[in-house]
Amino acid sequence: MSWIDVAILALVVLLGLIGVVKGVKKSALTLAGFIISFLLAFFLANVVAEALLGIDVIKEFVLGNGFDKGSHWSLAQWIYGGVGGKWDESSALYKNFAKPIFDIIESAKDVTIDKTQGFALYGAFLIFSAIVGVGIFFVVRFILIIVTFIIKTFMSKRNTVLTRLFGFLVGALRGALWAFAFTVVFSSMGGYTFATGIKNIGNEYENNAVVCGYFNDWAYGLRNKLFLPDKDAYGRLVEMVFTTQSTPPDPSAGGERLKLYLAASNLGYDNYPYTLVDNDHYEFDAGFAQARAAEEFASTEFDAVVKAILDYNKAMADKVFDQTQLNDVTSETFKRYTTMIEPSDTNINIDGITNELWTLLRKYEADYNSFDEDTELSLQNSTLKSDYDAIVLKLNELKEKYSELETCFGGFPDTELPSVKLFGTAAE
Repeated sequence: MSWIDVAILALVVLLGLIGVVKGVKKSALTLAGFIISFLLAFFLANVVAEALLGIDVIKEFVLGNGFDKGSHWSLAQWIYGGVGGKWDESSALYKNFAKPIFDIIESAKDVTIDKTQGFALYGAFLIFSAIVGVGIFFVVRFILIIVTFIIKTFMSKRNTVLTRLFGFLVGALRGALWAFAFTVVFSSMGGYTFATGIKNIGNEYENNAVVCGYFNDWAYGLRNKLFLPDKDAYGRLVEMVFTTQSTPPDPSAGGERLKLYLAASNLGYDNYPYTLVDNDHYEFDAGFAQARAAEEFASTEFDAVVKAILDYNKAMADKVFDQTQLNDVTSETFKRYTTMIEPSDTNINIDGITNELWTLLRKYEADYNSFDEDTELSLQNSTLKSDYDAIVLKLNELKEKYSELETCFGGFPDTELPSVKLFGTAAE
C-alpha cells in the first residue's frame, strides 16, 4: 500500500468524523457545494485559461515566444527541455498521459510543427488550465461556503444516531471526492517525470498505489474524454506562438550571417519555413513547416545516423546565431558557406544532397515495410540492398560536403552505419 493510499484513507475517515458532528443535512449541503465547485472548475478551466492567454504577460509565461536559442524562459520551454522527445511507449504513463495528447496533435493535420514542440505547448496549456481550474474551484467554493453557512443557520441542530451515521457516510464520500479531485489535477501534469517531485508522486500512482491506482485510471479517463483541449484549441495555441511575423534573431545579427543562420535552420525541415525579410529580419511559418524527425527511420535503424545529421545542422545554426562566437569570420566567408548550403539548381550543395538522402531513406523505409509473404524473397532483398548502397553513397557525399565546413563548425561526428536489412538471411 502506498503513502497516497494511507493519506486518502485518513482524509476519508477525518471528513467522515466531521460528518458525524455535522449530521447528514449539513454534510449533504457541504457535499453539494463541493460538487458544484468541482464541476464549474472542471468545465470552465480551459475556457478561462485560453481567455487569460490573451494577456501578453501570461501568454509569454505559459507559451513563450518559441523554442529557438534566443527565446526566453516559459513553461512550454521548460517542458520542451525536460521531455526531450523520449518516451517509454510501453509504459502505462505513456498510454494514459502522453499518447492521448499526441493523438490530438497528430489529428491537427493543418498544424505542422515539431512534434515535441507541439507537446510542450499543449502540456504548458494543460498545466496552466489545471491551475486556473483550482483557482476557480476555490473562488466558487468560498462563495458557496458563505451561502451554505447562511442556510445552515436555519437548520435544526438536533441530530439523531441515524443522522450522524449518514453524516459519516456523506463526509466519507466528500473525502473520497477530494482525493479524486486532486488526482484529476495531477493527471494534467503527471507525465513530466523529469521534475523530481512529480516523478515521485507519479511512481506512487502508477506502481505502488492500490486505491489510488483506481483513482488514477478514472481520472485519466475523465480528463481524456472531457478535459483535453481539441485540435482546434491546439491550433490556436500554435498560432499564438508561431504566427508568421518578421522577427530579428538578435539585435546585432543581419546580412550574410543571418542568411547562413536561415540556410542552416532550414536543413531541419522538408521545406523552407525560414525566409529572409529586409536583410536583417526573418519569418518562420509554423503552419507551413514540416520538421524532419529521426524516429521516422527507426525500423531500418538509420535513426541514429539521421539524428546525427539533424543535431549537426542545429548545432551549426545555433553557433551562427550566437553573437559571442565566430566573431573572426568575415562576411565573405558567411556568404560562401551559405552558398554551399542553400538550395540551387544543380543540387550539388548540402541542401540538395540532404533532400536526395531523405528521398533514398524514405524509399528504403517504404520497401522494408512493404515486405510480405507474397513478395519474392530474392527480389525484395536485392531491392533493399540496392536502396542501402545508394544511401551509403549519398551519405558519404554529404559528409564530404560537411568537411568543407569543418574549420568553423567542426567535423561531422563518426556514426556507425546499421547493417542492411534483409529477409530470410543474415544481413550482409
